[in-house]
Amino acid sequence: MAMEVSFSHALLLASLLLLLYLLCYRGKNSSSNGNIPSPPALPVLGHLHLLKKPLHRSLAALAVRHGGGRGGAGLLLLRFGTRPVLLVSSPAIAEECFTVHDVALADRPGLASRRLLSGDECPSIAGASYGPAWRHLRRIANVHALSAHRLSLTTSARDAEARAMARKLWRATRLGAAAVSVKLTAYEYVANVIMAMVAGRRMAEDEVLRFKAMTEAGFAAAGAANRHDFLPLLRLLDFGRTRRRLAGLAKERYEFGQSLVDEYRRIHHRHDAGGAATEDTTSTPAQRTVIGDLLRQQEGSPELYADVVIRTICLSLLQAGTDTSSSTIEWAMALLLNNPLVLVKAKEEIDVIVGTSRLLEERDLSCLPYLHGIITETLRMYPIAPHLAPHQASSDCVVAGGRYIITCGTMMLVDVYSMQRDPTLWSDPDMFMPERFEVDNDIAEDGDKQMVRIMPFGMGRRKCPGEGLAWRTVGVALGVMLQCFRWERMGKEEVDMREGSGFTMPMAMPLMAICQPHEEMNEILERI
Repeated sequence: MAMEVSFSHALLLASLLLLLYLLCYRGKNSSSNGNIPSPPALPVLGHLHLLKKPLHRSLAALAVRHGGGRGGAGLLLLRFGTRPVLLVSSPAIAEECFTVHDVALADRPGLASRRLLSGDECPSIAGASYGPAWRHLRRIANVHALSAHRLSLTTSARDAEARAMARKLWRATRLGAAAVSVKLTAYEYVANVIMAMVAGRRMAEDEVLRFKAMTEAGFAAAGAANRHDFLPLLRLLDFGRTRRRLAGLAKERYEFGQSLVDEYRRIHHRHDAGGAATEDTTSTPAQRTVIGDLLRQQEGSPELYADVVIRTICLSLLQAGTDTSSSTIEWAMALLLNNPLVLVKAKEEIDVIVGTSRLLEERDLSCLPYLHGIITETLRMYPIAPHLAPHQASSDCVVAGGRYIITCGTMMLVDVYSMQRDPTLWSDPDMFMPERFEVDNDIAEDGDKQMVRIMPFGMGRRKCPGEGLAWRTVGVALGVMLQCFRWERMGKEEVDMREGSGFTMPMAMPLMAICQPHEEMNEILERI
């Protein structure tokens, strides 16, 4: 009897899959993406069965194997369930997509996981569909947080958090060398930098850990290969209770974002005789915060600056900025530990330019070209978003001189990871050589055409708006860590540089390192 029931369930599932296949693909064979190379696909699944972890390496291997990678077309057409997905691994075509066809490819795919993750909220700035709502969110973020003017006003916050990080490391190591979690140290620093900009306060240690867990869960759910996004039957049956899990995460995000707004109102606002909320205007421009600015705008334009918009801006800044910047610091430190001569050279540059009588500050970064080269080379070798955020075509595009068509509705992934390690563009691409950026070397000549070779923050109108903040945040943290402390590997073996899975490409093995204060910095560290 049990075998009959099991067989019936299997037969029913097979029938549903066949019906889904017929419904999804009936009449769709007439739509074409030109003659873009594509491997054989399975019914219903498409090419999902070919995807392994980590995704960026799996896709790069498929591109090489099926003609879309190095030496090939630079394009590979895949199907993730019902959705066509284009992998771009050619720098020239990527540049064409983000210049000539920038508007047509500026949209985001409406993935079910992202809708569930947002709940009733606005999507994040990075995930919002191209249009007026996205332009409104991006303009707010630029004006109130990410413009050069606002970044200059928040310099002191980054310097203060760098001091706090150095103080905490010194207390942990003043009795002798100690093992340190580089990612957690960097994450706490970055989270507090952005929280100071957003709400004018610091996070408690347990709050940082809760926020980190929430952010990582969100990135895991919103990855480009989440099978629930591409197989409607999985969503219908809710295998793994994904819908419930995402709904819980959406609620947690809502409560966290709203708590920031409510807390700021309670502390910084008073009510006049008529009951209207007014902000304390005694704060100086350098103390201005994103929430404070937006609550002030809300009084005049309550619909444009509703709480849901303020929550979205705050969460976008915090979630996009913390994991990416802290991961970059971790990758950079891992590379330095495996290349001790580079580490020594970086410390020598800091000693010459900054010295040992004061702590490195953000204003010093422009005078530290080798440190800048270390960060650039880290982003080349380990771009935090190896495929950038997914794009989607809102109309047909013809690329590569008319040879290929990107049809409307196609999701596009740009293989930044492979492009930035292409041996036809880079000498010794797998070698960590910050010296390659001592001269402006991120543009290559391709005949009469200049071709972009590095784009870790993307390109075009959907380029990451937080690039300026990321450079400052990573630069100050890494500079202070190298200036104040001696870093060594946990053992004789080199640091494991394998990449993990996830939207932001974490290290497969989180970096632990031995940390000990430099003797010449002890006096400074005792005073901060």
